[in-house]
Order: sequence, then C-alpha cells, then structure tokens
Amino acid sequence: MDLQERISAYLVYYPVGWLYAGDIAGARRRLEKLEREPRELRDARKLAALRTLVDHARGTVPHWREAGLPASADLRALTDVARLPFTEKAAIQEHPQAFLSTAKLGRLVPKTSAGSTGAPLTIWKTRPAMTLELAATWRAYGWAGIRVGDRRGLFWGVPHGARAQRRARMIDAVCNRRRVSAFRLDAASLDEALARLRRFRPRWLYGYTTVLCEFAEHLRRRGEVPGFKVACIVSTAELLTQARRRLLEEVFAARVYDEYGCGEVGSIAHECEAGRLHICDENMLVEVIADGRPCVPGETGEIVVTELNNHALPLIRYRLGDFASLAAAPCPCGRTLGVIENIHGRVMDVLVDRRGRRFHGERVTYLVEEAAARGLDVRQFQCVQEAVDHFRIRLVPGNADVGAVVRYLEMRFREEIDPEARFEFEVVEAIARTPSGKLRVIIGLETPAVRLAGGEQD
Repeated sequence: MDLQERISAYLVYYPVGWLYAGDIAGARRRLEKLEREPRELRDARKLAALRTLVDHARGTVPHWREAGLPASADLRALTDVARLPFTEKAAIQEHPQAFLSTAKLGRLVPKTSAGSTGAPLTIWKTRPAMTLELAATWRAYGWAGIRVGDRRGLFWGVPHGARAQRRARMIDAVCNRRRVSAFRLDAASLDEALARLRRFRPRWLYGYTTVLCEFAEHLRRRGEVPGFKVACIVSTAELLTQARRRLLEEVFAARVYDEYGCGEVGSIAHECEAGRLHICDENMLVEVIADGRPCVPGETGEIVVTELNNHALPLIRYRLGDFASLAAAPCPCGRTLGVIENIHGRVMDVLVDRRGRRFHGERVTYLVEEAAARGLDVRQFQCVQEAVDHFRIRLVPGNADVGAVVRYLEMRFREEIDPEARFEFEVVEAIARTPSGKLRVIIGLETPAVRLAGGEQD
C-alpha cells in the first residue's frame, strides 16, 4: 500500500465512514474472526437476531403490527422463518411509512435502489446495520487481496443531474477510485478512459460485468494491453458466464471474483479464493424456496432474504425475484459461511414457451457464445420476448458476417427454444442501458418494466 492509498484509507475513508456509519474497521475484524466458527454457533446467533427483529417489528412497525407476526417465542429454529409473511418491494413503494419503525433509533442512513422495475425504493438503515453491511463487503474483498484505500477502477453508471454527479465525484474521491461510465462506450470514450486509468494505475477493477467486458473487448480489438497491473477484478450486478470470466482474465491477467447483492440489503454473497459464493451470514438469513417450501440443497428456487440487523425498516422474507440454489458440501476454503450457487435473475429474465414452460434466459446467452466460438461473433445482444411465439433479438455486430450470424442463431434458436416461433433480428449500433448503467440482456414477458426503444428502463 503506497502513501496515497494509506491516506485514502486512514485519513479519508475510515473517518468519513465513522461519521456515515460507524467503526467499519472494527466490525470487519470481528467478522473475520467469525467466518470459520462452527455453524451451530452462528445459527444460534442468527436465531436470536431473528427473534429480536420480529419482536421489534411487531411492536414498532405499523405494517408488521397489522400483519399478525407470530411471537418470537414461537420461532424455535431458523426454519420457522417460513411461518413469517413475505415482504414485497411494491408494497414498500406504495406505503413506505407503514414499513418504518416508530422507535427512536438515532440518525438513519438512506439507501435508494431502482432495481428492475424502474421505480425507486428508499430503504432506511440504522448506523450499526450500515456498519455491518460495509464491514461484510470489505471482509469479502480481503479474500481477493483488496484493502481499503486500494486504487479502484469503477465501471459503473453516472447519475443524471449536476448535483448527483458532484456527489458521485465526491464519493469516488473518498473511495480512491476513477469511474468509467457505462453510458459512454464508444471507441473515443473508451480510449479516454484507458488513458485515465493508466495515469491512475488502479490496483483492482470493479463494476458491471458487461461494461468490464466491453472495455476488455475494446483493448483486444485495438491490440492494446492495459498498461497497468491489477491484483483482481470484482464483477457484480450482471451474469458472469465462463466466457466472460475467461475474457477478463485473459485481457487483464488477473483473477475474477463474482459478487451478488442488491441495493436494498447490500452484499449478499461474495466469491472466495476457492471459487464459491459465501453468504454474509452474520447480516442476513437467506432462504431458497419453491412452491412455498424450502428447497433441498442443489435444488433451484426463489431467493428470499431477511436482513437481521436493520431495525429501521425491517426487511422480513424480502423477495428479490432472483433464483439460485444452496450448496450442501462445505467449501474447501474452510469458511463455514453458507454457500449459494447457480444464481439467476440479476439481469436475466425468465422466458416462457407456448406450452407455458418457463426457462432461464441464460440459454440464449449460451447460444450466442456458441456462435462466437465458431467465429460468428457478436459484440452485444438483447433478446426481448414480445409474445409466447415472438422473440425480438437485437445484435451489435462484431467482425463476422452479419447474415451468417443471423442464419446460425435463428437455426439454433429454433432447435433449442421453439421451432415454430417468430425470431425477428435487428442489427443496431448500440443497445441502450438502463438509467443505472446495466445492460438488460434478456427481457421476458413477465418483466414489469417500462419498455423503451432499444432498451429497458431499470
């Protein structure tokens, strides 16, 4: 860690973090001591936290007073969380005050998330809960060799409006990072970003998977090397396929670590050095359910999260709309934190065929990657299901013959998805990103988003 990074960590980030949340460094050290503890001890603490949360919600939160939560004494095991009702994002958006605690909890920290629906949602957190959220994130970054203050290249959206942009620049300065805009991915902008990063010399890269990959592809097309050495790359918010992982690792000669979370609860799971996604167990209880019942390990179901430490706006059995499975086998790294696998839904929507069968949009991604492996490359694509028998596929062409790409993809789509459906291909110069900077790759019929020309509102 050089002098600039030490200054950023100990004279900027930690002092600002103390004012914003609390003792992040101390909380991180405590979490590091707990990550290998016996599972039984952690589960006992989680059950105690769940009981406390339920009692607090029953007594101080209008929505939960009326919902008829069971008494905490009736929660005898973590599996009894299934007796509690779900929390829907739309319900909080419609009646935000009903979900806020009336207790005096000190200064609260706001977190605003848009998500896939395009409607903003503000979650209020207590300072201790915010401290633990940040501490869990930095603990996991430590698994990749990252320290607070290390120079970061951030591949992310840029907020709209002068005031929001000034705030973003201030946060970037506090966090010692330089931002590459997800909305400026033309060749000239990427060249400018490359020059800035070379001057800054980031120690690690973080951001949306597709933006990182677009930058990597730009370097590859130009025959350029980064010109700086990074220790690792952390990919987040979008699906990290094996092809994308290989691209990033080849171009930057660094290990890629995946991350899963959402704006409302923060970090949910992080990849360790053994390649497994560990749940932030000290902060949340993660369920995977199907047809109203808990899934067995390895079975795919819907992710439901209960945040255990935030009493300001308790999120009890909060439905994320994502799908995954829980692992049964312990991780070779030795950490006893839970492991989540096969996450779907961060960007991928579910597609539906004419017989009503639902399948994950990742199937389309693999077909496009299969085409690329045959030399029929596509820089970007987007698949929008207009009807059960109508798919619109937007393509940003690479170097391959576009006609050959379309013919191959249409043949494979008919083989793998629906032989009788209409596949309408559009060749475009760019695919619009959401306001937050994500690239919606699959847009299914069940997406409650506002449709935009060439893209989808986030």
